[in-house]
Amino acid sequence: MARKKYGKQVGKIVAAFALLLVIIVGLSYGSLVRGMDQAAAEYSRGDVDAALQQYAGIEQRLRSMGAIRLIPGKDRRNLILNQARLLYAQDRYDEAQDAMDRETEIAGGTNDDGRFLLLKGEIAFRRAVKTYTDSTTKDTKRLEESLRTAEDNLRDALRLSPNDWDTKYNFEYVAHVRSLLNPQQTVQANIIMNKIRTDKQPPTNLPIELSP
Repeated sequence: MARKKYGKQVGKIVAAFALLLVIIVGLSYGSLVRGMDQAAAEYSRGDVDAALQQYAGIEQRLRSMGAIRLIPGKDRRNLILNQARLLYAQDRYDEAQDAMDRETEIAGGTNDDGRFLLLKGEIAFRRAVKTYTDSTTKDTKRLEESLRTAEDNLRDALRLSPNDWDTKYNFEYVAHVRSLLNPQQTVQANIIMNKIRTDKQPPTNLPIELSP
């Protein structure tokens, strides 16, 4: 008799815990949806900083509730990639990379997502351009080595998203720049690198909408 009562008590505790977990996930997901909508509204008004604060706040709330790993993986990736893309648009490359690294820590990797690989390639390219243009020596060999990482990421992104025109263009462009980086074409390399824009406008629309 005592064992039956004990078993019922354990069952009630487990059921209560499961219900609590469902409530937490539900509240977390509702917060995610509302926050993403608000971030989209802030961005549509041209306030990138406010949109970024919204994304950061959502992520922080999910982490504080222990729900960052419980929400749908696709939505979590959209949340983090939105942050990373807006940080990239503001030339905050290290912070953009840190955001993507957080997703890697949670999911065990992002190399199966062409969107992340595309952004990694873009960051690697911009870093290489900045290092080159800021340098007084104009070391094309070092530039070529730096661009190899960008090209590798873009190639992998293209394998996953073969019909994405941004990925195609960026991959072909970086490959073309690298093809110029040899002793016979140093002058041409300097010309093309000096024409690369270092100032970028934020994307006209939010990078990714919350999936339905």
